[in-house]
Amino acid sequence: MHPDLRMTQTLQALKAFRHGSLASFLPGHFKSHPNMGSRDRREVGAFVFDAYRVKRLFPERNKEEQVLLGRYLCQPQEADFFVQFWSEKLFGTAWEQGETDRWALLEKLGLKAGWEQYFPASEAVSAAIRKEEFLQSHLLQRKLWLRMRRGKEQSVKNELEKAGIAFETTEISHQAIAVKPGTKLEPLQAWQQGKMEVQDISSQLVGQLFEPKASERWLDACAGAGGKSLLLQDMEPAVSLFVTDVRDNILKNLHERFKKAGLRNYSQAVVDHTVLGALSMQKSFPKQFDAIIADVPCSGSGTWANTPEVLDQFDPKTIAEFADKQYRIAKQLAYALKSGGKLIYLTCSAYTEENEGVVEKLSVLPELKFEKQQYFQHSTEGGDVLFGAVFRKK
Repeated sequence: MHPDLRMTQTLQALKAFRHGSLASFLPGHFKSHPNMGSRDRREVGAFVFDAYRVKRLFPERNKEEQVLLGRYLCQPQEADFFVQFWSEKLFGTAWEQGETDRWALLEKLGLKAGWEQYFPASEAVSAAIRKEEFLQSHLLQRKLWLRMRRGKEQSVKNELEKAGIAFETTEISHQAIAVKPGTKLEPLQAWQQGKMEVQDISSQLVGQLFEPKASERWLDACAGAGGKSLLLQDMEPAVSLFVTDVRDNILKNLHERFKKAGLRNYSQAVVDHTVLGALSMQKSFPKQFDAIIADVPCSGSGTWANTPEVLDQFDPKTIAEFADKQYRIAKQLAYALKSGGKLIYLTCSAYTEENEGVVEKLSVLPELKFEKQQYFQHSTEGGDVLFGAVFRKK
């Protein structure tokens, strides 16, 4: 597809998208444009995502200019393409092909990036986060991080190499590798046999807070798709695992994921932990647990580099609503801990009110003793930002 036509298709997609998820919208949009080949769809999809990555940096620019700026800033590997077709349109004669400092060139042309309004409620982002690194990471597509099951690392790598799939390793964790987003994993035996799972690098590293022991009773209270449970079980297969979520359909997906990973010895239930006594009504569950993982519902602001459209859609007023719900959930769960038991409070938020603010409120409860808290920020490694805190039941 000629670049001018590709730009036209990109602008059509941007005009058609109103609200929701770009990842859900684009397949349907492309289906209504059957003249586009698979490569064209990939390219236009990348243009659309990158336009959303930069639009809040340059709100005064029109959509075409935002598309060009998105390609220029978010896809440095496409420099030749950019120089050949678009540089003069955006920069005029001021373009210098040898220019390596992209931000310096933008400044010279008067295109100052508006970081101060880029991130919703940026003043509410925790001071513990490396903010410049965090903000600039939103211009880069996240890596697809995988967690290899303990003892299966070499066999997974061997199969990836045999399939010609490039991957990156990291010194942060010998069980973590990253592949290119969109990599087809389903045909691999390692995927089919549950030897690896998609899990962000920061999400993998929150396991440092778990420290499980054999025969302990663990509750994954807001289990979602079960990633934290699978991480826990990989660390200590001999724990007794119980999982809950407020959504029945999510638990069905969790069951299929557990089945593929060979995890069958667990109990599950649909529970709304904001309801007083809801957990105690589960007859098949123990009355008290040795440890509870509370990966509570949150703004998700630590993961928005994956979904740049959310930057426009998020209402900062909901931060306080999330924080209130998070506190109520964690407070209810504290009653289900045995003496000396551990509550692990987790979010994927960057906002102080959802993290340190909730921890401060929990710390004054007479039944809990605060132990530690930390951010897991791996923005430069193409990962998300997560927060974790540990409490003990007195």
